[in-house]
Amino acid sequence: MLIFCLLPLLINNQAIALDIRGWLSETVNVKYQGDREFIKQESWLRFNLKSDIQGAKFFSTTDVRYDPLFDSREKVELREAYGKLRWGPVDFRIGRQIVLWGKADEFNPTDFVNPEDYREFFSLSRAERKIGIFLSKIDYYRGNFKLELLVIPSFIASEIPMDTAHPWMPRHIGDFFNDPLLRISEADKPEAVLENAEFAARCSAIMVGFDFSFCVYSGYFDLPVMVRTGFIPPETVLVTPSYKKCQAAGFDFATVIQGWGVRGECAYILEGYYQTEESTDIDGIEKSSSLSFVLGTDRTIGGDVYLNLQWIEQLLFAYEEGMVEDKIENRLVASGYRKFFYDELTVGFSAMIYKVTNGDYLLHPYISYSPADGVSIETGMYLFGGPAESLFGQFDVNNCISLSVSFFF
Repeated sequence: MLIFCLLPLLINNQAIALDIRGWLSETVNVKYQGDREFIKQESWLRFNLKSDIQGAKFFSTTDVRYDPLFDSREKVELREAYGKLRWGPVDFRIGRQIVLWGKADEFNPTDFVNPEDYREFFSLSRAERKIGIFLSKIDYYRGNFKLELLVIPSFIASEIPMDTAHPWMPRHIGDFFNDPLLRISEADKPEAVLENAEFAARCSAIMVGFDFSFCVYSGYFDLPVMVRTGFIPPETVLVTPSYKKCQAAGFDFATVIQGWGVRGECAYILEGYYQTEESTDIDGIEKSSSLSFVLGTDRTIGGDVYLNLQWIEQLLFAYEEGMVEDKIENRLVASGYRKFFYDELTVGFSAMIYKVTNGDYLLHPYISYSPADGVSIETGMYLFGGPAESLFGQFDVNNCISLSVSFFF
């Protein structure tokens, strides 16, 4: 691995400032219904390396993960590895990177850059779900303004469960594999050629306590749509997972009003692609522009109580009957916690209603305790509910108890 190949050189060079940090965690999730089977048994070791070579900086993150339930071998992943050089008001970064955009929590419609790993679905934060990709990034600073320019030479897709035995495979994907009259062909992905390169830019500023930014993106959706592409006599339909072009623009802001943090963001997608259940539709896809926005507020009360509330909405401008998505979709997210015993004990919760119209939900109460510096123990529950065909309701058989022990170094 790159990190271990570079370590001897870095350590022997006294002109290099080297910082190595990381953590080791052990996590188990077990269903509390039925046969009480385990659905996660993961060991996760992470190394973060930072070095400074006469002004040039290097950063890398390496993960070693093992979960015998889904993979019989250890998985070693170079999550990030990039070099950074400053020249006056300009920063240059090149390599495998994760770039997070947006001011809201978890749901970020302006976060266009990196694909995500959905194979654990709920138990990772948005930042941890992100997949590092190779890109070049230029940051230009002038006073309170910052301009970011990104070039992504080749497309990388998000990871989604494609095995019907996987506990987090979405129903709308599983239906394609379980239907005997459908055959799934190889995915149609953009080739790694110059004309398929992706581009993004963001301009941000801070003015009189108001932090805001504008961004644009031209690339590809990192989740596929299932396109009907052929017919095999007598009745079989050929379906191809296809990654479509995406052009989008967005805006976000954050400020504080009388002690309340107020954040929001919105994104306009010029042309999105949506599944339709209409059997007469030739390719099974409808197109529509869309607008998504998030408005949220949070506050810390008395130094040890924190509350967060967000409202999310998506609007399709060219809605057609039979589309899997609704014309207007609303989501509600709430979270909070309270700390005790000089911040050693935290009792908290997070809750989400994915579609207000059908009431499917996810609840996550938890307790976290730090018995010593660098040690964290957390236990909690993940509770799903709602109609069987809804995103969260389909996973009510996976209601589980979670236990995680982490050591930081």
